[in-house]
Amino acid sequence: MRELPLSPNPPVEEILHPPEHVKIAIENGAHSSMVIRETIAALAKQERYEELWQIADGMSKEVSVLEDARGRVWVDVGTKSRVRLSPAQDSVIPYRLWLHTHPHDAYASQTDRETLACCSMILQEAIVLGHDHMVRLQRMTPGLGNSLEEEGPLSTWTSDKEIILYSKQREVSDGR
Repeated sequence: MRELPLSPNPPVEEILHPPEHVKIAIENGAHSSMVIRETIAALAKQERYEELWQIADGMSKEVSVLEDARGRVWVDVGTKSRVRLSPAQDSVIPYRLWLHTHPHDAYASQTDRETLACCSMILQEAIVLGHDHMVRLQRMTPGLGNSLEEEGPLSTWTSDKEIILYSKQREVSDGR
């Protein structure tokens, strides 16, 4: 089946809506509503990744967040096992962050690796969120650490082997 072309999307405001409004939107199947997309944008900017993953899980969907050089945010809601990035209308490269969820475990999937290889020159960081952990991939100078691959464009990305538990991230955020 051929996929339809994606339409450009404008950036999303970062508004943390009340949890009950988000819950109602999820229950009503309004998964691409502004209530959900704005809340996801706010949670991403505030690095409240576990809550962001829980919203995606509650919808049984993968979600993606893209932050441009100006700090503006775009949010896409996909399917249970895939999310496509819509063209980020009026965005400015390099992109600071591409964050997305996986249904259970966080790792650099084959699709993620293809995206990172294609975007190596315009993306600084990628984060994959899982059920209780995340992985952070950052651009680096090849040969200066563990990378996704030894050669090619993925040699410029840190490895996905080091997982970060949300509980540890909270400790760091709380200053412990």
